[in-house]
Amino acid sequence: MSEERRDLAALAALAALTAAALASRLWFRIDHDEDIDALRFALGVERFDVASLRPHAPYYPVFIAAAKGLALLGAAPRAALALVSAVSGAAAVAFTALLAREVAGRRAAAFAGILALASPFLWLSSEKLLSDMAGAAVTTAALWLCARGRRLRRAAEDAEAGSAAREASAARARTAALVLLGVGLGVRLSYFPFALACLAVIARSEGGRLAWLARGRDLATGALAWLVPLVLIATPRDLVATTWVQGLGHFTRWGGTAITVSSPADRLHGVVWGIWANGLGGAWPDAPAARWLGAPILLALLAAAVLRAAPLRRAARAARDQPELFASALAYFVWALLGQNIAFKPRHWLPLVPLLIVALAAGAAALSPARSPAFRPAGAARGRALRSAAPAALVAALAAQWLADAIALARQHQAPSPAAAIVGFLRDAGAEQRPVLTRDLDRMIQEGAPGRRPVRVRGDDELVRAVEQAGPGGALITSEALSPAARDALAGRGYAISIRFARPRSRYVDALWSDLALLEALPAGSPAGRAPPRSPRGAPAG
Repeated sequence: MSEERRDLAALAALAALTAAALASRLWFRIDHDEDIDALRFALGVERFDVASLRPHAPYYPVFIAAAKGLALLGAAPRAALALVSAVSGAAAVAFTALLAREVAGRRAAAFAGILALASPFLWLSSEKLLSDMAGAAVTTAALWLCARGRRLRRAAEDAEAGSAAREASAARARTAALVLLGVGLGVRLSYFPFALACLAVIARSEGGRLAWLARGRDLATGALAWLVPLVLIATPRDLVATTWVQGLGHFTRWGGTAITVSSPADRLHGVVWGIWANGLGGAWPDAPAARWLGAPILLALLAAAVLRAAPLRRAARAARDQPELFASALAYFVWALLGQNIAFKPRHWLPLVPLLIVALAAGAAALSPARSPAFRPAGAARGRALRSAAPAALVAALAAQWLADAIALARQHQAPSPAAAIVGFLRDAGAEQRPVLTRDLDRMIQEGAPGRRPVRVRGDDELVRAVEQAGPGGALITSEALSPAARDALAGRGYAISIRFARPRSRYVDALWSDLALLEALPAGSPAGRAPPRSPRGAPAG
């Protein structure tokens, strides 16, 4: 087959892969707010307002603008968010395959595309009404441009003729990558280590102060494309004040950084569980049992990826060949480890997953035997054919296990999250004067159950006082607000705590609030006749 026909076939396969990814993500889309972040995004699509946290800092202006564009065409806010995430998920699959082709060739591209399509983590992330998937798609596209620029630059250095044209194409690819990364900061600012690392690597490789200025200008061009409209829409005073409060809170009170979750054991668990059990769909004691069937294959492909980079001189050469990929992945890993809530939210590892899939695909491709001479004995040819088919079989088996897992998780995801189910219960249970004490769900209850009276509490003492002030009828409490110490304090004051409503689901769907419940605190001797407490599945307790 000619090179041109191969390229056409590869393009058709990529288009089919992207269409399949988009259809699968749209098939399982949701239309409810899973948590407070999703609610704020939906509110931001309805009416963007920095001071009112519609959405929260850093405001995600590019992501919101994309959803608003769809809303102007008639889509409801949550449908618009779902469509942006689904399209981003399909784009991430395509760019993962393209990145693998630049790094390890056509065979690796096919493997990476199949694995990215089936990946449970990428699939589920594409169903969320959040900015994570859009940010990961932009980052993966930019890394593909960086890898393409590297390949074109090497080709220009090796070529005797046409080197100027290749170098110009390489420079354009690097420029496009940095501009795109600048735009991506308006999609998801927390992915900034990719932008800074790529800027540093590209400017250093080009050399000189002028290169730093030129490449800094490229990154700034993409950032200013959304920053200027943001400043014009939101008054600078509101922008600075709200950003300061949100930033300070993220790093010192509730952001899950190394300051607020300082236990090394918790953070290490977040790395292993987040990357292995979530990002790569690996086996874990409470994960679906079928993952134990795919775990040996996953380990084999990871080992092949590691051996591909061994010995150290090969790893050093790979880092020299694609320095943007290695530098940005390392920079983001360090940032996530210290500055993100990885202990409870594995979604912060999302932008690294396409790179891990590329590594798996490259490892599988490396297992294939080298091209053989034109004439070989029949037995040797058959043996080579079997060795050539083995990597494809491994990838197909892992993809099948991943696909089954992804479909199961996506189906679970269509049901309301525990937080959304509690809000729905409060909305449908009728008017009631008892306060609902909560730490994180007050905005969700205000928007979704306007007849209720949520009270936000920030500590144990405040919670206990609020329960006592509620009177003989007691109070409702969302479980994330009730610590063991507060429970003991209430018990010591004669209060009985029981489950009023709960509808938990897999923590591989809801990593943080998978077992969130609505509790009831009643003082001793309270009048009978109130509706019975609820079991963990939401049915009346017997």
